[in-house]
Amino acid sequence: MRAGVARKAPGALAFHRSLPLYRETPVVSLTDLARELHVGTLAVKNEELRLGVPSFKLLGSSWAVHEMIRRRMARPDGELLTLADMRAYARAARATLCTASDGNYGRSIAALAEMLGCESVIFLPADTAMQRIADVKAHGARVELVDGSYEQTVTRARTEAASEGLWYCPDTALVDADPSELAFVRDVTDGYTTLFLELVGQPGRAPDVLFIQAGVGGLAAAGVLALNALAPNARIVTVEPEASNCVQASISAGEPRSVPDLPTMMAGLRCQSVSAAAWPVLRTRISAALTITDGDAADAMRTLAAHGIVAGEAGAAGLAGARVALRQSAVRTRLGIDGSSIVATVNTEGATDRINYESIVTER
Repeated sequence: MRAGVARKAPGALAFHRSLPLYRETPVVSLTDLARELHVGTLAVKNEELRLGVPSFKLLGSSWAVHEMIRRRMARPDGELLTLADMRAYARAARATLCTASDGNYGRSIAALAEMLGCESVIFLPADTAMQRIADVKAHGARVELVDGSYEQTVTRARTEAASEGLWYCPDTALVDADPSELAFVRDVTDGYTTLFLELVGQPGRAPDVLFIQAGVGGLAAAGVLALNALAPNARIVTVEPEASNCVQASISAGEPRSVPDLPTMMAGLRCQSVSAAAWPVLRTRISAALTITDGDAADAMRTLAAHGIVAGEAGAAGLAGARVALRQSAVRTRLGIDGSSIVATVNTEGATDRINYESIVTER
């Protein structure tokens, strides 16, 4: 566990609890599916609405910007600012927040800038779903579309932030990231730990196995940090699209590996490289790294919809991975899963592309 996380994670949780829209998101037990898959409990932490936006991302962006402002104000490490403190500083500094995203994280930065009364510039791949682009713009952000991959979009955002004096607010760190970028991305991960601190506390017992979406690895790293502190024996399994398996490839190789930019409907997980900030956390702690198809994700979306949970394409990936794994006896044995095991997943987003969502969940 990274030095200081035992203090940082509760600090992020205390900050989140101070925000006007903070509510613990629910944990939903899928009892029928648990019975079908022969486990004791199958729980879904439902992040379809968090702090007013349809994903968990604002947990990370808000805490990382809190820490950025605290450092700029020369306040002591561990001191909590209020949202009013942050707003006053950002407005006095005429801050413009800037990031790259495939949609959800960019929307969280735009929503945070709106809360702080400052500007934002969000770089998105040009093939981002129209609803996701419109939702980012609805928070007052200027959107710049990049004709290229997610990684190329990240490169463009960091370059323009540096040249224009914008506050660069990344959620991934490329291999050549400078110390300030690494610090920000680590703070984003610390912010995500709130989700897992809630998850452990809500059912009263930590999961035996957590299936968690990987992407660039930030959320999975937060799961590692939280469970290292609260449930060190829990097994953690990352889930990625077959077409974007940079974490799986890196775990297999024992070092960071990049993968091509190939299509997948799980836009939030269409990532080519594991974050340089997440990799040191993930490399020695992940019990298994598996991949799923778009069809697996679609099936999981329909299952969650039948249980009253609205899950976008990437949001359903954790459950899809659990279903794939739990149907394989070799994987169950490797992970020590039996009929009494508590298995947890996270629905990381709501219907951020409503047209695609409706076409999938109504499919027969």
